[in-house]
Amino acid sequence: MKRAILNYSGSIGKTTIAAHLLYPRMPSSVFFAIESINQSALDLGIAEVKTMRGREVGDLIEELVLEDVAIIDIGASNIESFFEAGSRYHGFIDEIEQFIVPVTPEQKAWQESLKTVEALATMGVSADRIILLPNRIQDNPEAEIPSIYNYVKKTKKATIKPGAFLFDSDVYGYLAANKMSFDQLIGDDTDYKALARAEADEAQRSKYVSLYRWTSYAKPIRQNLDECYAALTA
Repeated sequence: MKRAILNYSGSIGKTTIAAHLLYPRMPSSVFFAIESINQSALDLGIAEVKTMRGREVGDLIEELVLEDVAIIDIGASNIESFFEAGSRYHGFIDEIEQFIVPVTPEQKAWQESLKTVEALATMGVSADRIILLPNRIQDNPEAEIPSIYNYVKKTKKATIKPGAFLFDSDVYGYLAANKMSFDQLIGDDTDYKALARAEADEAQRSKYVSLYRWTSYAKPIRQNLDECYAALTA
């Protein structure tokens, strides 16, 4: 499976989703970042990232031919050049099996998301390959971004998978600040509460208490990621 994640709007969580939702659940995937100024996946725990610009689609095609599993994270500053360059290569759009368009509740963000869907549809991408993924949701995605659900029902140019959405959470910022993945934070089931209670050194005890807080916070969010990915692939 080769998945691209893209949006005309910046700062809506594309790279965060690519790094925390897709990459850990797509074994042996190669991570491509089509970026100039967007957040680096290297800062989010991805060990190896192949970076190029949107106009370098020819190089990307050569890379994708050799890969079975890939994630292509397309920065907002490169999406126009990516579309323009991609239109010059016959069949290029068919190399990518799924286009994930994150969408957040802010009006400008969802409007830009629908603009992205329209651009993909114009290039001939079918609705079943264009996935609108609600992000930064507080409770109910359909109640918080009703416009995208109405758009999909009316135009049938994209798909919203039932159950495929991500809750808003400060844990993503914590992981980014510490350049950690979810597995690095909670993968070993360390009992930080017990360590904190047994620690005499105040600074180390404070560190353990903080880690206990963030591991407790991260576990339900990772569950949300698991459920979202299962819905995405259903």
